Amino acid sequence: MVSAGLLAFAIVLAVLAPRMVGAAWADRAPRLAVGAWQATSVGVVLATVLAGLTLLVPATAISGGLAAFLDACATTIANVYSSPGQVPGIVLGGLLAVVVPSRLAFVAVRQVRRDRLERRRLRSSVLLGAHPSPFLGAHVVDSSQAAAFCIPGRHRTIVLTSAALEGLSDEELAGVLAHERAHLRGRHHLPVTAARILGRAFPRLPVFARARAETERLVELLADDAAAREVDRVEVASALVSLAGMKAPAVVMAAAQAAGAVRVNRLLRPVQPLAPIHGFFAVVTAASVVAAPLAVALWPLLSASSSGLCLLPGEAWWA
Repeated sequence: MVSAGLLAFAIVLAVLAPRMVGAAWADRAPRLAVGAWQATSVGVVLATVLAGLTLLVPATAISGGLAAFLDACATTIANVYSSPGQVPGIVLGGLLAVVVPSRLAFVAVRQVRRDRLERRRLRSSVLLGAHPSPFLGAHVVDSSQAAAFCIPGRHRTIVLTSAALEGLSDEELAGVLAHERAHLRGRHHLPVTAARILGRAFPRLPVFARARAETERLVELLADDAAAREVDRVEVASALVSLAGMKAPAVVMAAAQAAGAVRVNRLLRPVQPLAPIHGFFAVVTAASVVAAPLAVALWPLLSASSSGLCLLPGEAWWA
C-alpha cells in the first residue's frame, strides 16, 4: 500500500537522518549539512502529507461526480493504491493531509509575524540610542557588556556595544564584523526560522528538535568560515572567547551566542574540507529524500496513465 510505504519512509527518515546528517562530516561542510537538514525536514513532512492524500484518493474518487473518462482513471488509481476505503483510513488520511499542513501554516504565519514585530521593536529601541559608524558599517550602543549581533530582515543592521569596541583588538573586531556580514549576506535567518517553525509546530518529534539545534549551530560555523577567510582564524577564535558571555534576543544572529569549545577548536584546528565526490553524493542523497515521496505518490497515477484507461479530454475525441 502506497500510504503505508510513505509513512514508513517518513518514520525511517526521521530516525536515521539525525545519525547521518549529524555525523562528523557536517562540521566539514556546514552549508551542505544545513541543506541536508532542510531536505530531511521537507522529506518527512512531504511523505506524511502525501500518505494522507493517498489514503483519501479512494474516498474522493468513489464519491465524486466525475466525468466518464475520469471514472476509469480513478478506478485504476484506487486499485493500484489498494487503500482501504473505510472510516479509519479516511480519518487518518484527513489528519495527515489536512491537519499537518494546517498546523504548519498556522505556526509559520504566527512565527514570521512575531519575529518581524520583535525585530522592528528591537531595531527601533537600538537605533534610538545608537551611534552609527559608517566606517564600521554598524551601529554602536553604549553598554558595559561586550556584545555583537546583527538584525536580519529588510532593514538589516549590525550592532556593536561600546564595551566590545574597547575590549576587542582591531583584528578581532574585523573578524566579528565579517562574521555578522556573512550572516546577513547569506540570509542565515531563513533556514533557522524554518527549522524553528517545524520544531514549534511538532515539538514532540525529535527529528525537528535536532534539525533546529543543528541548523542554528551550523550557520554559526558558516559565518566563522567566512570570517576566517578575511581575518586570521586565531583572531576570530579570540574574539569569540572575548564575547562568549554575551546575551542577545532570539530574533537576531549573535556572533558568540552559541560560542563554545567546539567552535573555537574548529577555528584553531581547521578541519579538512569534504572531498568533492562525497559532497556530490550528499547532494544527490538530499535531493532523493525530497524526490522519493513524490515518486512513490505519483507512481499509481503514472501506472494508470500507462494502462490506457486515463484519457485526456483531447484524446477522447480521437478514440
